[in-house]
Amino acid sequence: MKIKFKIKSGALQFTVFIAVLIALLLAGLILYAYTFIYMKEQSKGAIENIQLADLGIQTLLEQNNLSTDTSQLDFSKKQHQSISAHLSQWGIFQKGITITQYRKKKFTKTALIGSLINTETSPTLFLQETHNALSLVGNTKITGNAYLPHQGVNSGYIAGNSYYGSQLIYGEEKKSTANLPAVDKNLVTSVTYYLKDFKIQRQEDFINLNSNIKITNSFKNQTKGFYSIDPLIIANKIISGNIIIKSESAIKVMKTAFLTDLILIAPIVEIEDGTTGNFQVIASKKIVLGKNCNLRYPSALMLYQNNKTDQQENTNIPFNNQIFMDTGTQFKGTICYQQTKETPDFQTQIVLEKDAKIMGQVYCNGNFELRGTVSGSVYTKQFMANQSGSIFVNHIYNGTIENEGIPAIYGGMPLEQEPKAVLKWLY
Repeated sequence: MKIKFKIKSGALQFTVFIAVLIALLLAGLILYAYTFIYMKEQSKGAIENIQLADLGIQTLLEQNNLSTDTSQLDFSKKQHQSISAHLSQWGIFQKGITITQYRKKKFTKTALIGSLINTETSPTLFLQETHNALSLVGNTKITGNAYLPHQGVNSGYIAGNSYYGSQLIYGEEKKSTANLPAVDKNLVTSVTYYLKDFKIQRQEDFINLNSNIKITNSFKNQTKGFYSIDPLIIANKIISGNIIIKSESAIKVMKTAFLTDLILIAPIVEIEDGTTGNFQVIASKKIVLGKNCNLRYPSALMLYQNNKTDQQENTNIPFNNQIFMDTGTQFKGTICYQQTKETPDFQTQIVLEKDAKIMGQVYCNGNFELRGTVSGSVYTKQFMANQSGSIFVNHIYNGTIENEGIPAIYGGMPLEQEPKAVLKWLY
């Protein structure tokens, strides 16, 4: 006798459903584990990308030579991970870029680089040895490390005024040398190129100053700019980023323009009263910064004159062959006058008017007339005081040089034999 067993179709469907559900749960767990491991690896790779980028920037801070191409660095030993770096000139500063990649993820870090200045150890004043003592007159005050000629410092006398301070130098006195600390060799080469040969070459890199009110270009992209033979007036514009504007004649910046991080190049650059912003200026004849301007850190003004080859203009023209900063202006960054002439003269190359203030660095291998305040560091060949129809060599009249109103560590233009620092992270 045979006994027959029948399984109901509903029970079979339930069994299949349970089996499929278990399979899906197992597949989900496997997928979750794989995704978790993948995301963990990607997150770890992204963190390592950032760390490698920092290491790359640190390497560029120790690099002396500029590079025209992006070079590979061998820090990364991990498969599918790479790092490359590039150091180039950006105005009077340097621009460092590192690019790290792990699989398909990229991370780019861009920095503006200059020399490191430590207020405790760096010179507050470095006056070149010209065998003339420094004379202080009126309410002049010098605070910090002062590098002076062998003749030292004394009190002077101008138009019935003597020196009114309780001591001559409020800090340590040291001996200067026959030459100022040398400017980085790449700086002079690059500035000469900017003034003589720089032009925007590709049509796609031109910007239209006449149509767009707001123009921005990331430092991760190719440099863009505008070039003209004729004078330019920049007004009612917001321009920022990796941009160079050059005129073979002159540039005038109106206070209605707001400029950030870009470079202006022209023989003559004039900045209207009340202008605000953060930018660099490179000129060959004169730079005039008007009253009550406010240029943020790290701005830069550089006047470069190759006196050996360039014919000099009439020096009787107001502000010609000099950087002039008018009263009430606040400037944060670096001001530099560089010339090739070695014969001393009595022309003034940088003038800082009364109630004007520089927070940062002044470098002048000519003559500096100081009537306002420099908080930071001054390197100059000589001081001049034009008072009562006379010129007083190596005199400071009612001027202030101090190192107390600035950060303990900041950056200036690159100098040879000086460590580098990041001035600003770019975008």
